[in-house]
Amino acid sequence: MMIGSENTSLIHKHMPLTRRRILTLLKEEKELTADQLAETLGISAVAVRRHLTKLESDQLVEYEEVQRGMGRPSFVYRLGVAAANYFPRRYEELASTVLETIRDLYGTDAVDAVFRVRSEQFINDYQRKVNGKTLDIRLEQVTQLREADGYMSSWERVQEDTFILREANCPIINVAAGCDSACSHDQAMLESLLDAQVTRTGHLARGDGACVYEIRPKMQAGS
Repeated sequence: MMIGSENTSLIHKHMPLTRRRILTLLKEEKELTADQLAETLGISAVAVRRHLTKLESDQLVEYEEVQRGMGRPSFVYRLGVAAANYFPRRYEELASTVLETIRDLYGTDAVDAVFRVRSEQFINDYQRKVNGKTLDIRLEQVTQLREADGYMSSWERVQEDTFILREANCPIINVAAGCDSACSHDQAMLESLLDAQVTRTGHLARGDGACVYEIRPKMQAGS
């Protein structure tokens, strides 16, 4: 059994090296006992179990009791669901490639349709949870939903009927940077959910520090 070169495949380099090695071994071998891990790592089984206990508490590994022969049962360890985020993925690159292929085959209207449907799906998912009677309540509800989706959202009132929504992160930034329709449909989604006039004043995809939206009640449009 070979150990990957210092676990360079793992994203979270702040984790102690031995724990990273354990995760890499379990990724490669699927299932291992503490004794097998100890033998491969060249450390004691007691030390391995100490690391496994921490990894288990973080839901990065899980175990199953397996009876092998007439002796005591063995505990077989495997990666937990949360461990998937500790290995690099290339979803954004794949998404960008797929969108480029759609555009090359079917044109920009097809790409626009993809993001329109995505926006409609978000509206359908969010609508039941955005039901405030006033704009500030709806804005707070939308902000909480966007925050949970990774947008690092916050809002503030700057005038009696004027609000600012800031989103310091965009989970699809690498895709949005090459597809203006992604951002335009995102803005339209906010307008629909908030039932308000939404004007973008800052844009992450254009190099600003955040996506910033000025939000006013519809009655003030054009004022």
